[in-house]
Formats: sequence, structure tokens, C-alpha cells
Amino acid sequence: MSEDWEKLAGETGEAVSSNRFKRMFKLGSMGARVAASSMVSKFGSILPGDAQQREDDLKRSHIKNAGRVVNVLSELKGASMKVGQMLSADPELLPPEFSDVMSSLQKDATPMTYMTVKAQIERALDRPIETIFSYFDPEPVGSASIGQVHRAVLESGEEVAVKVQYPGVADSLESDLKSLKTMLIYGRAFVDRGRLDEIFAEIERMLLEEANYEIEVETLGRFHEILKDRKGLRAPKPYPKWSRKDVLVMEYIHGTKLDDALEKLESAPRRQDLLERWMTVYYWMFHELYELHADPHPGNFLLDEDDNLVMLDFGCVKKYDPAFPDHFLKLVDATWQNDPRRTLEVYENLGFGAQDGDLSKIDPELIQQYQEIIVAPFMRNEPFRFGGWEPAKETKRFMLRHPSFFKLVPPPEALAYLRVLSGIKGLLSKMDAEINAYSMVHDLIERRGLLTPDPVA
Repeated sequence: MSEDWEKLAGETGEAVSSNRFKRMFKLGSMGARVAASSMVSKFGSILPGDAQQREDDLKRSHIKNAGRVVNVLSELKGASMKVGQMLSADPELLPPEFSDVMSSLQKDATPMTYMTVKAQIERALDRPIETIFSYFDPEPVGSASIGQVHRAVLESGEEVAVKVQYPGVADSLESDLKSLKTMLIYGRAFVDRGRLDEIFAEIERMLLEEANYEIEVETLGRFHEILKDRKGLRAPKPYPKWSRKDVLVMEYIHGTKLDDALEKLESAPRRQDLLERWMTVYYWMFHELYELHADPHPGNFLLDEDDNLVMLDFGCVKKYDPAFPDHFLKLVDATWQNDPRRTLEVYENLGFGAQDGDLSKIDPELIQQYQEIIVAPFMRNEPFRFGGWEPAKETKRFMLRHPSFFKLVPPPEALAYLRVLSGIKGLLSKMDAEINAYSMVHDLIERRGLLTPDPVA
């Protein structure tokens, strides 16, 4: 054990600031620089000259500003980094150049120092770390927006994963969100102000739950039991005795991160099978369990030695009324039937619409064209190639031609679901997957009793 502590002399992690005023200053300074840069770029874009050159300059400005935001949010972690992740997952909020750089926030964050980790554990459990673990690896196996994970062995002999929250995450949540919201409003070059209030209210609700590991350990325990009877899928066993609001101890499961496992596979059919299994997990959760593991990053799934998919990180799980997921299935069925008025009615039932909630200005004759863009994988009973599918760009071009569709603003309740769809699409595109998504959704709609007879095939 002592040899492991000696490794700390060369630790390379970073300290995480928990001082509210320092965090506000960093966010405010970043916001001022981004806003100033955006104003200069916008002014330059209206000056006479070569149009292509102006467009290229604007793209470079977006990339430079995104880099500034990523650097600060990655350093501050907590709510700041999580908001950045959520914004980058919504293609309608950010220009493509900004989203591409911001997407780096979805990857592992720079870890905090071991001394910070040790202090967090000892403060939470009120005892020296050496009395809890016979082994504790100072190097994290992963780090993200809210905390980081270390491999350890309990004194009782069980191999465990220890998730430790960054200091001050919960305390800084409200001030971070206010500072970020102000920054985004001030630098309006890259975000739609009309959606911020509802989005930030939902993000705050989700983050308050995610920052409370006592909620997560309970959710993890429930899913551990549920998945015991589901073939090919499992979740780690939690250790409530050693878990607190900012420390979570769970079973350590050996395996390979899903995206790494997929990239190593040489067999295309085997890769397709694994991706279909992963998609099916989300269909099952959302449409039959009425809960959603709302952080679909492939790093939150492992492929273990027995070919099981292992679900990790249950900090962001959202429950739904059964009618909510059913409405999304009705949208697909209405599109199959080329029934635009029914499609708009379902959107209204879901709560889509701008603040006035009025979708009457949307031309029903155009809604079918819009739907065929966003549900393209489900329109034909044949494998769909996800690699070349760019729905965000296609819908943006469509909405610019038909501005009334900007009224089709999703409700806050759909934020987690849309984040999941974006994550699923991202991995399928990265793997250039070809999957018959039609048959998967058709069977699901039929099982739910929502299928209109003789759908378009």
C-alpha cells in the first residue's frame, strides 16, 4: 500500500477551483473575450469584399472562440463542463465549427490531483483512506465533468471503482449556471437566447441530481437488480456503506470501453451486432422501462470478458410518463402514413413549440418533408447507412428556407432524450454503421399497440 502512495510525488493532475468568485471571474473573463471576438467577426461579415473570405474568417473565429470556451470549461469542470457538453450535443444551438471543437468536452477531462481525491474521500467517510482500502490507484481510470474514477480494493477484499466528485461542484452549481447563461446571452453570436431559460432550468434539475451520489447509488442498485435477469446486459453492484453524497463505491468490472472495442473489431457483422444491441438497450429503457440513461457516451459502456454490455454512470437517469415516449413512436407512424396534420398534433401533445406554443403557422404540407429528414433511418425496410447522414445540417438548411419551423422548439422534458439521440447518432456515424433501424422501430411500435395498419414499407 505504501508504495502506491509514493507514486504521488510525480502526480500530474490539476487542482479544481471551488472558490465561487474565482470561478465567476474565469467564466466572466472568457465570456467577455468571446463576445468581443464575436462582435468583431459579425461586423466583418457585413463589410464589402469577398464573400467566401468573410465566411472563412467567421468559421476561424468560431473555432478560436470554441477553443477558449473548451479550455476554461475543462479546467472548471462541474456544471460549466456539463453545460458545455449538453450544448455541444444540440446542433441547433451552435454553429458546426463551434460544435466540432466543443465536442472535445465529451472526452475525458484533465483529472484532479491525488491529494484532492484523498481529501475528498477522507472528508466524506470521516476516516483515513488507508483504513478503507488495501489498495488505491492514484491514477484515475477516467475523468469527466462531475468527478473521476479510481480503481481500488476494499479492506474486505472486493475490487471496486471509486467515483470521487470534484470539490465544490454542488456549491458552485447555481453561480456557474448563472455565469454561463450570462456569457451565452452576451455572446449571442452562437446561441439562441429564446431557448436558454427553459434549457438551463432542465439542466439545473439534471445536474442537482447528478451531483448527488446518494441518488446515483440508489439508482445503480435498482438497475443492478433489474439487469440481473436481462441477458447480455449488466450494471455494477453498488456499495452503499462506503458511498456518500460526493463519493460512490461500486463493483469494478474488467472490460473494454465500447468505442474502443468496436474499433478493434475486424468483423463487420460482429460490429453491427454489437451496435444493434447497444441501440436496443436504449429502445428498451425509454419505451418499455420508461427511464433513460441520459449520458450515451460510449465510454459509459464496457464490453466485459463474457460479452456483456456493462452500463456505467447512473448519475443522469430520467423517468418518464409512458405517454411521452409513446408520442415519439406515434410521430414515426404518422410519418409512415404521410399524415401531416396528425404529425403536428403529436408535436403539440409532446409540448413542442416556441414560448407561445403556437404551431399553427407551420405549413402542414411541409411537415412531411421535415419528418423525412429527421426520421430518415426509419423510412425504409432496409439497412440504413449512418456514416453519411447529417440531419443537423439538413434540418438547418430546411428551416432557413421555411422559417416557420423555428417554432418547432422541443420542450425541456425532451432535452435528455434528444441528447441520447445525438449520442447514438454520433457513434453510429463514427462506425459507419449500416443497420435496419426500420425493422427495430416497427417491431417496437407494433408491440406498443401503436401501429397503423399497412404502414409504408
